[in-house]
Amino acid sequence: MLGALPVVAAFCSRLRIRELVDAVCPVRDVAELTHGQVIEVLVANRLTSPAPLVHVQDWARAWAVGEAFGVGPGLLNDDRIGRALDAIAPHLDLLAGSIGLAAIEAFGIEVTQTHWDMTSISLHGDYDTAEAGFARPRFGHPKGWASRSEADPGRDRGERGRRDPGLSPRL
Repeated sequence: MLGALPVVAAFCSRLRIRELVDAVCPVRDVAELTHGQVIEVLVANRLTSPAPLVHVQDWARAWAVGEAFGVGPGLLNDDRIGRALDAIAPHLDLLAGSIGLAAIEAFGIEVTQTHWDMTSISLHGDYDTAEAGFARPRFGHPKGWASRSEADPGRDRGERGRRDPGLSPRL
């Protein structure tokens, strides 16, 4: 199946994912695939038909991964994918920034006003209580303010009814 793979491959190429990952995480000369090749295919998997790592190889055989990415499906076992993920893990901030910059350049994204709100998190698990010394998940802004929603862009009051200084017109 071809599906959206050519489009995903073109976007990965324009974002220089393979090039940027390989620059930060080189492999030995004997490696059959670079980490960048594996990560590009994993991005394609996530965007077209997400599968657990143990099933990515089957997905690659069923889809035209070899034709779209030049990567043999037989080389995409879960161990190889795991090695690529382990290799990029210490460099995620650098890679996210580099690929983000590549997107800005490739697509001419306007960045005169950019806001990245990381105040809301979600953790999953079955824990009756948190162990002492470990962080406890909290949701929303640390001071309890609500953010402006797209549904009501004129709203300037937080959940508690007080004026939210973070939503003032000076922004």
